[in-house]
Amino acid sequence: MADILIVDDSLSDRSSPPGVSTSREASVVVLLLVAALSGCGSKDPFPLAPVHGTVTYKGKLLEFGSVVFFPSKGTPGPLAVGPISPDGSFRMTTVNRDGAAIGQHVVTVHCRRKPTPEESRNLVVPESLIPLQYTREEQSPLALQVENGWNELPINLE
Repeated sequence: MADILIVDDSLSDRSSPPGVSTSREASVVVLLLVAALSGCGSKDPFPLAPVHGTVTYKGKLLEFGSVVFFPSKGTPGPLAVGPISPDGSFRMTTVNRDGAAIGQHVVTVHCRRKPTPEESRNLVVPESLIPLQYTREEQSPLALQVENGWNELPINLE
């Protein structure tokens, strides 16, 4: 047998004393404050520009992996990530938005051998297919500038 809930609508017509908000009025005020504080119409805190390119290692296109842009000091915004497609191309995204922050970045590239089924079961991380210096922010020799507008930035690893 289903439970039946009876709602008394007579309370909704009750008026509040002067200066006391009803829950509906309070909800409207909260929604307006959230809209005002969410930055409606405000300038983007870290402007992005589209970044595309290709990654090669010893002259051959990488067919998988990822590229990471770490903003350098003075470049506002979080890091950007771009998966490497089978044709060697990448497209950067930042917090689910296309592009990378405008400014200077340290760039890392990650490309590891596919794990064997046993390695996957044992959570073994396979070796890198590129020199480790390119995979570590503090060691990477790669530095790229993202300009306002379209950026086609090839990454060539040796």
